[in-house]
Amino acid sequence: MDQAEKQKAKKNSKRTLIGVIFLILFAGITAIGFLYYDQIFSETGWCQSNPTSIGFLNQILAFAPKLVGTVLTLFITLLVLYVVGLIFKRIFRGTPRRKTVGRLVNSIFRVVVWVIAVIAILAVWGLNVGALIAGAGVLTLVVGLGMQNLIADVVAGIFLVCDGTLAVGDIVTIDGWRGTVEEIGIRTTKLVNYSGDIRVCTNSTVTTFINQSRRKSYPTVEVSIAYKEDVEKVKKLFEENKEALKAKLPLVQEGPDFMGVSNLGDSGVALSFGAYCKEDDFFQVQRDMRGVLKEFFDENGIEIPFPQVVVHSEK
Repeated sequence: MDQAEKQKAKKNSKRTLIGVIFLILFAGITAIGFLYYDQIFSETGWCQSNPTSIGFLNQILAFAPKLVGTVLTLFITLLVLYVVGLIFKRIFRGTPRRKTVGRLVNSIFRVVVWVIAVIAILAVWGLNVGALIAGAGVLTLVVGLGMQNLIADVVAGIFLVCDGTLAVGDIVTIDGWRGTVEEIGIRTTKLVNYSGDIRVCTNSTVTTFINQSRRKSYPTVEVSIAYKEDVEKVKKLFEENKEALKAKLPLVQEGPDFMGVSNLGDSGVALSFGAYCKEDDFFQVQRDMRGVLKEFFDENGIEIPFPQVVVHSEK
């Protein structure tokens, strides 16, 4: 483990510890809130009856119901999100499309729950929630007119999932950028490429893309042979040894195939070979095929040319 990974692990441990401390604190306050509900929240309860002779302390105790109510709301919200998240994982497991639908539904559910939680907390602190909701309706209309792009992103994300054209785990190319779909959220879609780079696309901009995971991929490679070599002889040797070559290519599902002459180069004849595989293995299969074909040509005395210049001299 290098230094960066150690620092990352240390930060994660610290965050986990802080999270556990807050969870214990919230759980403790929640338990107290339920056990002493009448004493805390009742108008004739202990917190509202000025139990001490110190006015400042009584004012602090008067805030206890609001603080405990806020913690209760947050704890119940987090508990509901955690439990429902586990339920969604079990319901929407299996195919990539089911997982994608599950994540999108979970994202929408989280937003709705947090909105309800915020309204509940405001009610605990004595705000007029009814008037707030009525005002929010007008505000939503005004904001909606100015947030058309956001609404378009949300609607586009729903259609991407419902149409089944894109799913978590698919390998796609969007605007020339190839990566694996990591997440389809309410507003954005995240792609991760082979080097770990993350690209975030707003859903409304994902209009044209290439999904390379729905069918078998067919990577091809070119290997040149010298002009003096007989192409038909090479083809015959390849067909005779096809099964032996396939045995050396565990990631290949069908093939490899001899596709013929693809180019007449400066120093050799380029031959194309291809095979079917999973899209995840596309580049590895290309690398494996080049190595196996190089070994095959060497074993059969087939010359792979190198750049050379022929000079003619007149006597």
